[in-house]
Amino acid sequence: MNLEVVLDFLKDIGADYIEIEGEIHLEPEVFYEVWKYVGQPELKTYVIEDEVIEPGSYDPPEMKYTELKKIKIKKVYFETLDGKRIVTDYSEFQRIAKEISS
Repeated sequence: MNLEVVLDFLKDIGADYIEIEGEIHLEPEVFYEVWKYVGQPELKTYVIEDEVIEPGSYDPPEMKYTELKKIKIKKVYFETLDGKRIVTDYSEFQRIAKEISS
């Protein structure tokens, strides 16, 4: 399956997606449906690092945030035949897959 098949399926079910740096990011529920539709291809994971602002850490005189916490976010994806990654949040995908299979 190539990216065009995935995008046609998303259009057919009325789902939105975001393209970031050549990756198609989907909501976990939509990702699960697409993954099932294309034949449950092999899933791979990667981790990104993001910064989260601690509540109450904005310093108005300095006009900046004083406390940022780095967090790691695990993503799950599969690749289309034309090399595009279809991506979602790993923990949410696991939760949805577990709920549906039980």
